[in-house]
Amino acid sequence: MKQMDGMSVRAAVFWVNRDFLMEENRAIDALTVILRTRGCRWRACRMCGFWHESVPSVTQDEILSQFSSALSAAFKKGLLRRDDDFMLKIFTSGSFFDDAEITDITRMRMLDMLSEFDGLRKIIVETRPEFVSEEKLNACISALNEANERCFMEVAFGLETADDFIRAKYINKGFSFEDFRNAALKVRKCGASVKVYLLLKPPFVSERAAIEDAVRSAIAVREIASTISLNLCNVQKGTFVERLWRSFMFRPPWLWSAVEAIIRIKIETEKAVISDPVGAGSRRGPHNCGKCDKNVKDAIEKFNLTQNLEHLECVRGSCTCMMIWNKLIEVDDLLFNAIP
Repeated sequence: MKQMDGMSVRAAVFWVNRDFLMEENRAIDALTVILRTRGCRWRACRMCGFWHESVPSVTQDEILSQFSSALSAAFKKGLLRRDDDFMLKIFTSGSFFDDAEITDITRMRMLDMLSEFDGLRKIIVETRPEFVSEEKLNACISALNEANERCFMEVAFGLETADDFIRAKYINKGFSFEDFRNAALKVRKCGASVKVYLLLKPPFVSERAAIEDAVRSAIAVREIASTISLNLCNVQKGTFVERLWRSFMFRPPWLWSAVEAIIRIKIETEKAVISDPVGAGSRRGPHNCGKCDKNVKDAIEKFNLTQNLEHLECVRGSCTCMMIWNKLIEVDDLLFNAIP
């Protein structure tokens, strides 16, 4: 993965890697641009520390400058080529449709900038459900169609789980499954696709229960989502999860759990399933024994680009630590719920 950070606090962070374009069933380059805005308004999810990167005093002109500079630099530095197809992910560590972060005018001007990129095939933005409206969606999709009629739009939601109790009590997400569903249906009605982030192993959930919850959640959203992204819970600085981790009350998920969940989700939903194992192999990230972490991580990344389960099936049983994981899954509920 190629990456370049801006030189000032106002500069966007961006990188280019490969990603799966579900609409055309192929892998293409993906430019991710993380704009420095005032960040997420909620700021209370127990595993998320992204809002620490926010810039409260940023102006809309500065946001536009960040976006324009990142697009230009990606091509000037050779991370992308003008004649190649690519997708664009516009992230703010918050919500693209939150007017307090990005105004209607700024959104329109950003989308207008995309008219010169004939190779753009898809843009992905993130939002919480409460900021979604048909008016905003229709305006953005119309502007995008004018800029590039071959480009798709996808709206991503951090649902984390279909279980309202886990989302409210363990994650503290601040919205219900019904809130998500209503917003997602608006997105579909307006002609965009829906991407759903699910969280593998929220705090207070055992390893086995985490796998089962991820699979159940994927089944619950399969009629709405076009893409399911399984996020493996890691330990971010300044979060409640970090406090649990430092107190030996939380361990990030095993990579074997990710493999198991991905295989089952793909089979059960027949949707595009992706998983970016951030921090894989580290103490703060998803990990196995240490010896096989890279091989399993590589297998997950190969699956992301091909949607071919053989990459995951082949890595199963490749390390003796999978026997330990299997035994953990067998007794996990008993151990997790044991009372001293």
